Amino acid sequence: MSISRRCIKRPVAVAMFFLAVVLLGGISFWRLPIDLLPDVAYPRLVVYTTYPDVGPTEVERFVTEPIERQVSQVPGVERVESVSREGVSLVTLRFAWGTDMEFAVLNVREQLDNSRDELPDLSSRPAVLRTDPNSEPVMAVSVAGEGDLVSLKELAEDVFKRRLEQIDGVAEAALAGGLEREIHVEVDPRLLESYGFTIEDIGAVLESANLSAPGGRIRRGRYNYALRTLGEFQTVHEIAQVPLGPSRGGTARSGNLVLLSDVARVEDGFRDRESIARYNGAEAVGLLLFKESGANAVRVAERVNVVLNQLRTEYPEVRLDVAMSQAEFITDAISNVVQALVFGGILAFLVLFLFLRNARYPVAIALAIPISVVAAFSLLDLAGVSLNIMSLGGLALGVGMLVDNSIVVLENIFRHSESGLDAADAAARGAEEVQGAIAASTLTTISVFG
Repeated sequence: MSISRRCIKRPVAVAMFFLAVVLLGGISFWRLPIDLLPDVAYPRLVVYTTYPDVGPTEVERFVTEPIERQVSQVPGVERVESVSREGVSLVTLRFAWGTDMEFAVLNVREQLDNSRDELPDLSSRPAVLRTDPNSEPVMAVSVAGEGDLVSLKELAEDVFKRRLEQIDGVAEAALAGGLEREIHVEVDPRLLESYGFTIEDIGAVLESANLSAPGGRIRRGRYNYALRTLGEFQTVHEIAQVPLGPSRGGTARSGNLVLLSDVARVEDGFRDRESIARYNGAEAVGLLLFKESGANAVRVAERVNVVLNQLRTEYPEVRLDVAMSQAEFITDAISNVVQALVFGGILAFLVLFLFLRNARYPVAIALAIPISVVAAFSLLDLAGVSLNIMSLGGLALGVGMLVDNSIVVLENIFRHSESGLDAADAAARGAEEVQGAIAASTLTTISVFG
């Protein structure tokens, strides 16, 4: 007895089976992680090394070439490419698809540890970076307001960044743009030499003077008091008045106390900018939010929006705007699939109704589409696949195939029903006659796209 006839003879069991499928699929849907792109392990690693204030030729000779010699011995490496820029070395390793990248990273790091003695002392430790499409920020938040960029960046770093990093699912909140305060000490070399001091002397004096240290404890009756020496600079004037010591001779009179202001100009300024953030044409401070691995991007974005609303209430003078959110793209993609399901079901129903002039057969397709999609969620959950634009595209393709196959089966059932067979025999015979052709057609499509 065929599967079709067994299902027709046991309608209650079939109904319970599909009900269980729908329940499991609904539970699986809420468990599925949601991402913009699938979690693909690209077989590529990048070794990033810095060698500050050195030209490209020297970077290639002293950093890039020793690293290339070592990493080319890593098993599985198919190709090694490198780029040497001023102060930066980038060595790209390409592996075969299917390579276990976890072991590849360990092997590369082991080889780099062996080559550390060959690299210059002033170069940084080589960092091994993996190519991950999901390493992009899931949200970008603009911080703007009436204040200057220095105060905005301090507020973003001290308050907003910490609050956002406490959200479940947020791995990091990185800052971009803004200005950072920095005290500039511009030394006059001739004056410095005339007093007998060096640049190293100024650095040592400033480091020792800008220090807060514990001062021990004193006991007063029943109480112990902890003492602390406060020596950190509070104003630019304090820095300018730091004594370097008595003059050491040279062209100046020996023995006079020399202050920093005697040999240098101390100014309040800004650190060199490494990034600039703009929103709607105006400068702002950017917060780039990265999610934890496996976290649901849509739910993370919802939690972030809740915290942003709280921060807007607490700091009304600051404008917090979401400049970019992956959740919007993901939500749009899911909405498109849902629309495709709805419109596909409606069109299939109308086409079958127009040709068959019978509402019973189109209803079968209208029920099969959502049941099949919900059942697919269970398989995605079991396989550890996230909801992303690739898996949703596969679901849309599957819905199209389902409608095509359903039309073929229902048309054959309708033909047998018109010939005089009862509903049960027509359904069984109509499905049996085309099941082989439909299976072959479906497997062919799977083999092409799989």
